[in-house]
Amino acid sequence: MFRVSMGVALAILLGGVVTACLLAGKGPEKRVLGLDKVIAFTYGPAKDFDPKQLRSVTFFGPSKPEVWQYWQARGVVTGVGHTWFDLLRSPLDKAVDNLVGQNYGGNPKPVVMIDEFGFDFGGGMDEKSAQVLRQTKRRRPELALAVWEMRGPIPQVLAEAYRDVADLVMMESYVGNQRQYWFIASQVWSARRYGILSKTIVVLGVGKGGNPGENWAQTKEELEQQIRFVRLIAPESPGVGFYGGTAELLARADALCARFADLPTDGAGLPADVLAVAKTFSSRHEKPTLAVSPDLVQPDYDENGTGRLVEPKTMRAYLINLGDKDAQNVKVRLRNPPDKGGDVFAEGVVPLIPKRGEAVGVLPVTAEWHEWVGEWEVEVEAPGCEVLAFSLKH
Repeated sequence: MFRVSMGVALAILLGGVVTACLLAGKGPEKRVLGLDKVIAFTYGPAKDFDPKQLRSVTFFGPSKPEVWQYWQARGVVTGVGHTWFDLLRSPLDKAVDNLVGQNYGGNPKPVVMIDEFGFDFGGGMDEKSAQVLRQTKRRRPELALAVWEMRGPIPQVLAEAYRDVADLVMMESYVGNQRQYWFIASQVWSARRYGILSKTIVVLGVGKGGNPGENWAQTKEELEQQIRFVRLIAPESPGVGFYGGTAELLARADALCARFADLPTDGAGLPADVLAVAKTFSSRHEKPTLAVSPDLVQPDYDENGTGRLVEPKTMRAYLINLGDKDAQNVKVRLRNPPDKGGDVFAEGVVPLIPKRGEAVGVLPVTAEWHEWVGEWEVEVEAPGCEVLAFSLKH
């Protein structure tokens, strides 16, 4: 049995060869939103930073509908924002109406930036999100769909919808230091698996978020290292993005991205432990090798976005198999931390996690849980498998 908890150190496989796709440095196969590269600055640059100062930006927003002409003259695509609330809390037809009928300021090539999808690793809310996207594109094909994807790797139902109808996917990769880079690597892994990395960008959190504990890249050095890490693990991606930020850090990001294509894709200059994270998710592993984390577990939510859970209650655990062999009959348990009783509150068996693939374990809830995502413990029984434990807390 292997236990994953807040106190477990990050397990990293050393050695191996980075796959050719990481070293090739090839750009996207086709232009995204008509752009040669996507350098996105999103959501509220610092009040003392005028976004018109940006020189590397090619995608900006969410913005007011009427500003698209100014930015278009500079070769920049803008998007009008739309939050998920009325999309998932409305009947499907009404949700599509809300997107199709939004004010886009007369832009002949309108873009909507949807904030945000990716709630329950393929559960009810994710399934409805996928339907909203598909029907919106069917109703208004010229409306470009740019979607923020949160909470880690992209589950199948959303990845397939993004592949078919999204124009840009923006993965929320808000981390503070290299101990958390596994989170970015797992997101990129999922985008590559479903063939959408060529229209997907990693969006880095800059500075601090609005909630306690949201401490992201807060120095120029850390920000640059994250950008260089993205270039290493996602050379096929059309660019990179930034969320929030201070004037100083945004200026640094802008300067670096002015030469984004020249940043190395072979990891040159990155520390050994950062390179090891990339290798963990790109090297070949002979035996089944599972990447698991308490941060990659979510309840199955009611599709209507009310916060209620589907009955009977289940937890959905996203599991990655990095190995060249299938993992079978993997037992997964969720346990309250020791100071909250230490008892198991959900458990189940995942029959198959295919080689170089993923599966979502549906775990029936059997007792009360007393912590939230990332705070509980995950126990995995996987005979014959290597199990890598990850956590955003350590």
